[in-house]
Amino acid sequence: MTRIHRLPGAAGAVGAAVSAGAADTAAAAALDAAYAAYYASIAQPDDTGDGTVRHRLHPEVGDGTIEVTSLRSGFDIVRYDVAFTGGHEIRYAFPGDHFELEHCVDGRMHISETRSGAGDLRAGSVALSPRRATEGSVAHADGERYRAVSITGTWSGLRSHLAGLGVDAVPDNRPDHVAHDQYLGRAATALRPAATPLAEIFLHRRSSPGRLLFLQSRLTAALAAVVDELAAQPELVDGRGPALADHEVAALRRVPDLLWQERHTPPTLSDIARRSSMSVRRLTTGFRALYGMSVGEYHRRRCLDRAAELLVGTDWPVGRVGHEVGYASPSNFGYAFRRDRGTSPARFRRTHS
Repeated sequence: MTRIHRLPGAAGAVGAAVSAGAADTAAAAALDAAYAAYYASIAQPDDTGDGTVRHRLHPEVGDGTIEVTSLRSGFDIVRYDVAFTGGHEIRYAFPGDHFELEHCVDGRMHISETRSGAGDLRAGSVALSPRRATEGSVAHADGERYRAVSITGTWSGLRSHLAGLGVDAVPDNRPDHVAHDQYLGRAATALRPAATPLAEIFLHRRSSPGRLLFLQSRLTAALAAVVDELAAQPELVDGRGPALADHEVAALRRVPDLLWQERHTPPTLSDIARRSSMSVRRLTTGFRALYGMSVGEYHRRRCLDRAAELLVGTDWPVGRVGHEVGYASPSNFGYAFRRDRGTSPARFRRTHS
């Protein structure tokens, strides 16, 4: 039988610390406490004396270790080499300041998150947490070995760390759908440069005077890849002509909100193009260059993401949720939601509430 665990106090403790304006270290300490309580419930700790605590799974839980190394930069390096007996599920709720970068070296972990949907973090994949509160679960199959490296901390701690290195604050130019895909490990190409230094961390087993320095250097390399990805501007070329002008980019960025505001009587592409002072071709090719998908697909995803939030966060009937996000009939909403999330709205609500 799959064991279900919750990260105790993760959301409440950290959320309180951040809302009270506490120092970054206090937020990080609250996260550390939540993880420590979870580790204590499934494993026996062993302080190796070299800056790493090795948590060996209890025999009834499974086989393997979770090794945690705390660095002075404020980040924890977590090395997973585990196989859970009977499966394992962890339910979590993190505030928006929670930062996590994870690379799966081998095996598979299933991620299910209220807004992002579901996906599998598989060998070679890299997952990056979004800058928003997240809530969901991660699950491991019975006896399946999972090997991975995770970097945990806070986004505010990342900003402070980068500032200490002379790096300015990094903007996050990812559209929502890209952030969702990266969180679920689907955007392997964009974050692939981070995989190599993280894999080197997993393979490094020597206990030597330079060990922590080596780990910090690999952490810095992985963070450099993340910074480059977050700061990257999308390629704004329509495939034939020059890059989009600034006023065209500004007009295209207004399109999602326009569609949302008029979701019950959606305008046609011709209407949107006219109101954006663009041709239909320029609108469609420019939007795809900027957001990586068509106008219709982007709007559909936004509506269904909002529907998922309402299903979990309210007791509204399913039909009302569908109407709120722009669907004229419950049947159309149910079909679209099942196609996107792989389950009915009612079952999604029962699973995530």
